[in-house]
Amino acid sequence: MEQKYIINKAKKDDIVGIYNLLHREFVKKYSPNSEKEEFEKHKKWYEFWLKSPYHIIYVIKNLSGEVVGQIRYEIDGEISIISIYLDRVNRGKGLGKTFVERSIEELKIERKDVKLIVAYILEENDISKKMFCNFNFLFSEKKNYNGIEHLIYTKKIR
Repeated sequence: MEQKYIINKAKKDDIVGIYNLLHREFVKKYSPNSEKEEFEKHKKWYEFWLKSPYHIIYVIKNLSGEVVGQIRYEIDGEISIISIYLDRVNRGKGLGKTFVERSIEELKIERKDVKLIVAYILEENDISKKMFCNFNFLFSEKKNYNGIEHLIYTKKIR
């Protein structure tokens, strides 16, 4: 199944695809600003992430080249916070585990300093809890993160 997808480190050319995947519908529905203004804000944010030595984004594309997901790592020394997002069409197919596994292998090559991956998961997100547990992440604790209580799962990679 995963052979129908390509996972690569994000490039500047991927910004539009990532924006459309994550933000476009939300912006159209909720933002008082124009879509163009919001896109420019997101573009600056992604350009910062792409240049930053503390952030890595992997994009998941189908064979048509359409961005269908992303995995982000926010790195702080030996610890990296992981965030994954798949479009609705590709959820529930077991792809998340495959993509997380592949991205961690890439991260291990690129960042030999990272030893621990941390996932912050909302308590009601049963799919993410199951996926991370199936990939040998261990529940650590409940913690307030960005003002919202999360379940913390961790995985040692070295």
